[in-house]
Amino acid sequence: MSRTKSLGLLVALCVIASTATVGAIPSAASNVNEYIVLVDQSRSDAAVDAIEAAGGAILNMNKVGVATVESANPNFATAVRGSSAIVGAALNAGFAQGGTKSAEVPDNTHLQSTEAAACATLFSVSPTTGPDPLGPCQWDMRAINATTSGSYAVNRGLGARVGVMDTGVDLHNGDLMPNVDLAASCVFIYSTTPTSLPQEQVTRGSCSNKAALQDYAGHGTHTAGTVAAPINGTGVAGVAPRATIVSLKAGTANGYFFTDSVVDALIYAGDQKLDVVSMSFFADPWLFNCRNDKEQKAIIQAISRAASYAQQQGVVLVAAAGNEGIDLNHPVKDEISPDFPPGAAVTRPVNNSCVTLPTEISGVVVVTATGAQNLLTWYSTTGMLTDVTAPGGSRYQTPTFNSSRGRVLSTYSSTALDLADEAAINRLVVDPAGNYYAWLNGTSMAAPHAAGVAALIRAAHPGMSGGAVASALRRTATKMPCPTTHDPGVEFFGVPLQICTGGTGSNSFYGAGLVNALAAARD
Repeated sequence: MSRTKSLGLLVALCVIASTATVGAIPSAASNVNEYIVLVDQSRSDAAVDAIEAAGGAILNMNKVGVATVESANPNFATAVRGSSAIVGAALNAGFAQGGTKSAEVPDNTHLQSTEAAACATLFSVSPTTGPDPLGPCQWDMRAINATTSGSYAVNRGLGARVGVMDTGVDLHNGDLMPNVDLAASCVFIYSTTPTSLPQEQVTRGSCSNKAALQDYAGHGTHTAGTVAAPINGTGVAGVAPRATIVSLKAGTANGYFFTDSVVDALIYAGDQKLDVVSMSFFADPWLFNCRNDKEQKAIIQAISRAASYAQQQGVVLVAAAGNEGIDLNHPVKDEISPDFPPGAAVTRPVNNSCVTLPTEISGVVVVTATGAQNLLTWYSTTGMLTDVTAPGGSRYQTPTFNSSRGRVLSTYSSTALDLADEAAINRLVVDPAGNYYAWLNGTSMAAPHAAGVAALIRAAHPGMSGGAVASALRRTATKMPCPTTHDPGVEFFGVPLQICTGGTGSNSFYGAGLVNALAAARD
């Protein structure tokens, strides 16, 4: 989620801007398209016959009955839907692009020591606050009691395995990789995946290409660090600093998460029986998928099948609410879809038959975002479907205005396409070992905080069901009433002021409340 698409203001839900360019490279057979086809699993043979009769070639058929199909028939989707053995079909476009890697530390990158000192002054804390050097900057961890005297003294997440479904990880970041299970991590980006770099692409069904996990967006490295950056004497510490990260790379360098990648990653998470999966994105190309549209309905069904499979294996799915600053219970219009191919977006009316994925899948833990004053951030999407809230960051909630440090500081990738841009706007930090950190904000940043707390619960109760973990996450949250004031970013950006509904511990802004790592660790 490293572009301004996800969930309104950003792809995988992080409010940052990328200057990376996208260049389409036509395939040799430009008339061949790729499709996602849902089959009736009780009639698989008939479904295969229908796909072939419609001019399709099956590339892959997974265990939940979602097939990836190629066809040169421009009417393939319509033709295959004519079979009663087919549940639905949707187009999945594809192209590739080139990329660059930063060879030097960008100008204006802040040193770890000077950044920590500046944070200590801004937040009125000791320069030695926190177990690691950038602790003074981690207002977010203090807000949820993930501190040396808080949850770190009780439960650090040992034994929990957290999938971070995102844009990969920086394989060179020494403040993250000690907690990454490289053997279990897997890539779900293919040669036909829109906006993918050649070096990200893998053979479908194989997890052997570990180099492809490298993060060219930065977003995945950031969210993974929030979940479980270790306490190791440098940089930052995560919510669950002894938990294990399993990187599920389903997002491209430009932060797009397409249906087949999301479906495959969810099924893999279930196969691995991961404890928790953090999801900071919406599934492209539609912010809202509407059930009255055959193609969008097929996308809903495909991702829902895969999510249900993961949940049946005990996986707790945690998702960012979104950055559109709207009430998901009362959606009115979608102005950014489809976000692929570039320039295709149209403004269209939407209603409650239209859903954002994976956020609105049944059983998914939905997380809104707060700033350093514990107010809902100006960009956060809300709704009575909110389970909990967590730090996402806002520059307008620091004790004194600060254009960068009100965001969330976490690990960042040395190969992020926007590395120099982050430095230019004073949001990039480097430690003495050359590991990068960046200040980002978005509900993308909130979801991994909640996922980290869920990991603490699973670490303490390994046999607890997914539903019980989600209930414990809500039960241990710090109850918050509807606020009497709001994030000043509302006026600055001129966004509509949302109205909070509900009472303390159950409202549209904060759900059951602000996640509490210490209370969850003790639960």
